[in-house]
Amino acid sequence: MSYIITAIFLGICAVTDFLRKQIWWPVAIIFMILSVSLHFILGDMEMWDVLAGIGVGILLMALSWVTREAIGYGDGLTVAACGASLGFIMELQILLLALVFAAVWSGIMLVCQRADRKDCFPFLPFLMAAQVCITVLSR
Repeated sequence: MSYIITAIFLGICAVTDFLRKQIWWPVAIIFMILSVSLHFILGDMEMWDVLAGIGVGILLMALSWVTREAIGYGDGLTVAACGASLGFIMELQILLLALVFAAVWSGIMLVCQRADRKDCFPFLPFLMAAQVCITVLSR
C-alpha cells in the first residue's frame, strides 16, 4: 500500500516540479512525518530502515548545498520523504534508476541540440517513473 501512496505523492510533486520548477516543501514534510508515524505504529518496517531512507534525502540536501543548488533542496527533501515511506534499499534503487533515466534524457536532449550543458530540468518526473518501474518489476 505504501508503494501506491508514494507513487501518488511523487505524482503530485512531479507535476509541480515540471510546471513550476519548484517543490511544495510542506507536502514533503507532512508526507515524511505521516510515513514515519505509520511505520512506527504498524511496526511493519525497522526504524533503522526508515531513518536510513531519510538519510539518503539528507545526503542529497547536503549535495545541494555543496553544489549551490545544482541539485535542488526540494529534490533532496522529496527523496527523504520517499525514503521514510519505502525504506533504504528501495529508495536507493529508485534513486539510481531515476539518475539513469535523467542521464539518458539529458544525453538525448544534448544530441538533438534541444538543450546545452548548463540547462536544468525537473528531476521528480524521473523519480516518479523510477518508483513506478521498480514497484511494477518487484511485484
